Amino acid sequence: MIRVFIVDDHEIVRTGLRRILGEIPDMTVCGEAAGAEGLIPLLEDEKPDVVILDVHMPGGNNPSLVNRIRLLIPAPGVVVFTMFHEDSHAIAYLRAGAGAYISKSRSSMDLVEAIRKVHGGGRFITPSLAEYLFENQIDINRPPAESLSAGELGVLRALADGKRATEIARETERSVSTVNTFVQRIKTKLGLRTVVEIVQYARDNGLLG
Repeated sequence: MIRVFIVDDHEIVRTGLRRILGEIPDMTVCGEAAGAEGLIPLLEDEKPDVVILDVHMPGGNNPSLVNRIRLLIPAPGVVVFTMFHEDSHAIAYLRAGAGAYISKSRSSMDLVEAIRKVHGGGRFITPSLAEYLFENQIDINRPPAESLSAGELGVLRALADGKRATEIARETERSVSTVNTFVQRIKTKLGLRTVVEIVQYARDNGLLG
């Protein structure tokens, strides 16, 4: 029996998930929470096999929460269940240890399949996410920085040094448009959303120029 713990700040969603999973013979809902606050102690008590985690909720919109869950002993699998599209939003959560990233627009059987796959130690990737990873040449099994080209890595380091796109363009003899394209590729490949996050990533990972 797969023990599933539901984390979502909408009661109607939790109720729907309980009803769906209650009809699956090899699954049972062992607990639920409406947010990230106090979640880790609850998981330590219940010891679920898989956590269904909404990341669009107070305290939950951060990949570090996935990492904290995965550090529990025994470590439950994590299925991120979200309103966000299965694109760049997914990258950081998968790299933090989530076994699946699924939009709430998917069918209930996609969710059930993801739970089983993650419980078995695998990773569930939807066709749309697989296509996105392929198109953007993102390998989530490699260190993120290894996916950057030499030019992109140079721009990342320059941003971390506090330089603006115009300054980077002048120093590298590129157009501002090209530099901005590099910045967008960096965001996509690393699963980041802002220049501030790029700078923090560079600092956290020893990539300063």
